[in-house]
Order: sequence, then C-alpha cells, then structure tokens
Amino acid sequence: MPVVQLFATCLGDLAFPEAVADAESLLRQAGHEVAFPPRQVCCGQPAFNAGHRGPARRVARSFARAFSREAPIVTPSGSCATMASHYLPELLGVEPYEVWELSAFLASVGFRPLPRNAGRRIAYHDSCHMLRELHVSEQPRRLLGGSGAELVPFARPDLCCGFGGTFSVRQPDVSGAMADEKLAGGEAAGTIGTADPGRATAPRTVAEVKAAEAELDAERDRNMARGTAAANLGGTPPPPPVVAPAPAKKPSPKRP
Repeated sequence: MPVVQLFATCLGDLAFPEAVADAESLLRQAGHEVAFPPRQVCCGQPAFNAGHRGPARRVARSFARAFSREAPIVTPSGSCATMASHYLPELLGVEPYEVWELSAFLASVGFRPLPRNAGRRIAYHDSCHMLRELHVSEQPRRLLGGSGAELVPFARPDLCCGFGGTFSVRQPDVSGAMADEKLAGGEAAGTIGTADPGRATAPRTVAEVKAAEAELDAERDRNMARGTAAANLGGTPPPPPVVAPAPAKKPSPKRP
C-alpha cells in the first residue's frame, strides 16, 4: 500500500480538525497508508506573507525537520500547499518537496467518492492560491460532482474573496466588499465549499471585526449618555473612553 504524509497545517489543527480527519479518511479510501509526522507545526506562510522572512524561515525549518522526502506530502489547504511547494524550498535553500493539495492528489489517483452529496447544491469557491499558483480548479469540482452534488456557479469565480491573511483584519471594509462581490450568485446554493480552509473563515472574520467595531461605538454612545445625565444631575460624569492615539507619521526624507 503506498504511503502519503498528511500535513494538517496550523489552521487545520486549530480551527478545522474535522477537515483534517476527513482528509485522512479520504486518503485511506483511495488506497493509501497515511503517515502523520508528529513534529509538524506550520509551514511559515503567515509570517512569510507578512514580509517577515526571518521568522518565516525559523518556522519553515520545523516543516523540513518533520517531513521526509520518501513519500508525497498531501494537505487539505491550497495556500499551504503553495507555500510548501513554491516558496519554502527557496526560503530554506533546499530541494523542493513533493507536495499536493488534497483534491488534486485524489483526482490524480483516480479516486471516486461515495455519493454523500446527492441532492445537495454546492457552489465551489476557488481560492487565489489554488487558481493562480497551483492551477487547480477542475479537480475539486470533479470530485464534488462525483459525490452527487449539483454545482452552482458564482457569477465571477475568478474573483478574490478578500481574505488575504491579515488583510481581512486590517482592512475589514474592503475585505467585506470583496467577499460580497465574490459571493454573488452563490446564494442559489445551499452550501459553499472550498479547498482552502482560510477562505472559509473570511466572512466570519469580517463579521467579527465589524461586530467588535459596532460594540465599541455603542459603548462610546453609552458613556456619552451617562456623562450627559450626570452633568444634568450635578454629578461627576464618567471618564471618556480611552482611544489609542494614531501612530506618528515618519517625516519624508528630504530630496537632494
């Protein structure tokens, strides 16, 4: 029985452990023995995408220590597959690993899924990493169709969902607008599926940031109302809410 190494990814481990367990189950159904290197942590992608090459290199070394070159590495994450196959080798100065995104690997070995999605309408979301860097698009759709699902197309499946790692936290309004544009047409489906778990968190992340901002605005309004009431009664108004000062702008260098 051929052996594959399963890379859970840090997001899979912390946020989507059921997806990792399902990946292992699918690989076994496809006739493979699944090895799970216990020392695996992260591929370094978050730090790498933020421009912190030193920290990314330190984290990426844990990937190199955990995985061998004797068997393919399969991961249920398109962005992590991109990082491990395209950028990690150059970052560490090592030979490339054989890294597969899960749906691409299953399609390559001719896996036929069970009809678990019969009668379901699913809109498949292409992540930027999978579509533009791994060039994986038809394989997950083929597997979903083989599982009995009716695929519902997005109006613009090529658009970015606005996640972009920390971008969705730093620019929630722009990220939310991008997500709304991407999801147009998907409302006709009962389910939206993706092979990149980070992209599944994008709408939730944007919603949480907006909810936090709304709560801060509400708290500020409550403090102002209490202050006005206390002043009218001759009491002491509560202290104003603490607002962090904006970071000082560095002066532009003078041109010679």
